[in-house]
Amino acid sequence: MRSYLFTFVLAAVMGVLLTPLAGAVGRRLGAMDRTVEPPVPRFGGLAIAVSAVLALGLLALVFDPVRALLGYSRIELEAVYAGAGVIFLLGVVDDLHALKAAPKLTVEVAVAAALYVVAGVHASTVWLPFGIVDLGYWAGLAFSVLWIVGITNAFNLLDGIDGAAAGAAIFALLAVFFASVQLGNPLVALLTVALAGATLGFLRYNFAPARIFLGDSGSLFLGFVLATLALRGATKGPTIVAIAIPMVAFALPVMDTAISVLRRAARGAPLMTGDREHFHHRLLAMGLTTRQAAALLYVVSAAFALASMLFLNPNIRGMAVFLAMLGVLVWFAVRHLKVFELTELARIARRGFVQTRAISFNVDVRKAAHELDRTRTWDEIVQALARLFDRSEFDAVRLVLYDGGPGKARREFLLEGGELHEQPVAPQADEWGVHLPFQLGAGGVVRGELAVFRRYGRRPLVTDVNLLVETLRPALEAAAERVAPPAREERGAGTPRRRATDPSLPARP
Repeated sequence: MRSYLFTFVLAAVMGVLLTPLAGAVGRRLGAMDRTVEPPVPRFGGLAIAVSAVLALGLLALVFDPVRALLGYSRIELEAVYAGAGVIFLLGVVDDLHALKAAPKLTVEVAVAAALYVVAGVHASTVWLPFGIVDLGYWAGLAFSVLWIVGITNAFNLLDGIDGAAAGAAIFALLAVFFASVQLGNPLVALLTVALAGATLGFLRYNFAPARIFLGDSGSLFLGFVLATLALRGATKGPTIVAIAIPMVAFALPVMDTAISVLRRAARGAPLMTGDREHFHHRLLAMGLTTRQAAALLYVVSAAFALASMLFLNPNIRGMAVFLAMLGVLVWFAVRHLKVFELTELARIARRGFVQTRAISFNVDVRKAAHELDRTRTWDEIVQALARLFDRSEFDAVRLVLYDGGPGKARREFLLEGGELHEQPVAPQADEWGVHLPFQLGAGGVVRGELAVFRRYGRRPLVTDVNLLVETLRPALEAAAERVAPPAREERGAGTPRRRATDPSLPARP
């Protein structure tokens, strides 16, 4: 354990010393972020990578165990090192020339697939609450590539405000470090603690106000190394093969990325197009400062890193804790971060649970339209409408007939209790309505109107209003043209309209 502590401290010191030099190199090469004033170099990946390598190299001169582990790693992790080098160079090119998303994704997928096929860096089994599932070759390939590419880009997407991605990476690295120590994988533990120390040293200059950014050279490099080392560390544990620990430890960037994909898919927007609607952007929109937003992200990252330790011995309790935390994160995103796409998806999901009720009413609409096509008397029209709206989601139904078109004498009817009562029916202040005017005769003059009303504050409407417009309205129009209206009733001041909001009346479902 002493070697790990020395590695962490030395890497942090190297990070503090080398980060300003990396910034100078970034300025010299033109790797600058010019969206801020003054422009800031985005070459932090160079500082982190070189600091970690130098710290390990210096300690290898002093500690024999470190020297032995690094010598072994040249065989064990040669392919991982090569892949990390390719991803780092990809990030450098992107920092200098701003590559498009497609070529970057192509290189990442190619590297991840090569690691699986050539070097055996993969997840072969997955731990689920009901047991361990063997993925097989092709499913393992797909899962491993998705994992490596997903985590690589998740940290890249999180790098939107000063210190966010670097801080989250430190907690994730420490989680993988402790898991590797417990699972008896000293090589992964040594590499992750070195990277954690180097990232901490870099964070001194990256925390708001940042004097250097991670850049793609840093965020892609950190994400890739975390993903691949997590796979290597996971294979050493008999029941942690589902990479449960890194999955939980990386929950914040993974959730941010997953929600971003859901948001864009729900709106039909290109999935690879950037936006300013990530967690950190929304925290700033809430009024938090950059420092406060980063600190809150650190708290969440630390909480998930601690929760990941429950999976050292996977059980239902650990899964329950993780799902509860995940639920709180999603709730916070919907309630406070205003991720309206999630709100809309939840509404659609709730609609699915009551879809049978919607189907039932839609069938009733079609039946009513069919009955109206065969009506020959006013009473038959009334009964068809009464049966339709008796179990509907609407609180009041009004039928208006014009004598000669709008603006002329009109007759108003309220559908209630299976009958049409002729009386004035005015919309109330606490309701909204859908008005369906219909024409009579060849002149195209509006001669009538069916209106349905619903109180504010009711649960979401599942009725297909378009079906009322396209199916019920034409049938009612044809029936009203075919059937003579009833004779006028002799009425005094008129019967007051009964309201579903009257407390003496039973509430509609």
